[in-house]
Amino acid sequence: MTTEFDFSSYIQLVDFLGACFGENTEVVLHSFEDINHSVIAIHNGHISGRKIGAPLTRFALSKLKDKGKDGPPYYLNYLGKSANNISLRSNSFFILDKQGNPRGMLCVNTDVTKYQQAADLLQKLAFIPSEKPEEKGNNTIEVFQSTSEDMIQGIINEVTHSAGVAVERLTVDEKVEVVRRLNDEKFFLIKGAVSQVSDMLGVSEATVYRYLSNINKKIKNGE
Repeated sequence: MTTEFDFSSYIQLVDFLGACFGENTEVVLHSFEDINHSVIAIHNGHISGRKIGAPLTRFALSKLKDKGKDGPPYYLNYLGKSANNISLRSNSFFILDKQGNPRGMLCVNTDVTKYQQAADLLQKLAFIPSEKPEEKGNNTIEVFQSTSEDMIQGIINEVTHSAGVAVERLTVDEKVEVVRRLNDEKFFLIKGAVSQVSDMLGVSEATVYRYLSNINKKIKNGE
């Protein structure tokens, strides 16, 4: 003969957990004495739209025979659905008597809609353009330097594919390429730019002017 199970401590636990988790989490206590009216306590019932006296879910019915036999008496982080089709993160704990028979179930269902919306917003705020120029018409990457010397050094690093390369190791072609890129960036419109570039490339100002002259001739000739 099956004796009546005492759920009084679990009923108090429902209100306690509900208050701990807040308004986006529903806590439900089921008794298996009457599966057609199994809900005997509920906190934040607005999440699923249920009230005391609501029936046992199909999920619980399908798992009822398993619990108390093999594996732990709970299911973690599975998908639940509210009456108005809102997705919930659900967790269920089967309450067993001293003989290991399932007598009830404690369920925690969390509406994560607001968290998903927040995650979507953060994803949008964290958007960064592609570094590949061919994608989506992006042909410019803005690099922020503190000084004009930083800009020159940055282009030297790009041309040589290495950071901190000694000036003495730069080939003539690499020096010309640095000047060409600086010219494309309109760097030489800055007062004193030629002098800065000549110092950093280890060449005379006349050499920089010669590089520029040859570069501009090629541009003019469409090369």
